[in-house]
Amino acid sequence: MSDDKKKPPDRDTSAAPRLAPGVRLRKDDQRGPVLLGPERVLELDDIALSIVTQIDGKRRVSDIAAALAKEYDEKAENIRADIDSLLKDLAAKGYVKP
Repeated sequence: MSDDKKKPPDRDTSAAPRLAPGVRLRKDDQRGPVLLGPERVLELDDIALSIVTQIDGKRRVSDIAAALAKEYDEKAENIRADIDSLLKDLAAKGYVKP
């Protein structure tokens, strides 16, 4: 087995991610913002919440990164890395569709 690991491909900037069927963003009185899916709950921190609230199936990842970069006065590349990481995790758990 080779020690060389392939870098995963970058997410398509034209992709418009959306919440998976049956998944909803809600505010829980005790936990704060959560993603609710069938038989599961995922608590969101502030960064995840700021990204997830922009996911609507219409906005492209690049648009979300640009909006958040402007809001937080940060480089879009840095924001994009956070978005890609979160979307990868949420997709693996079935909360988001690319």
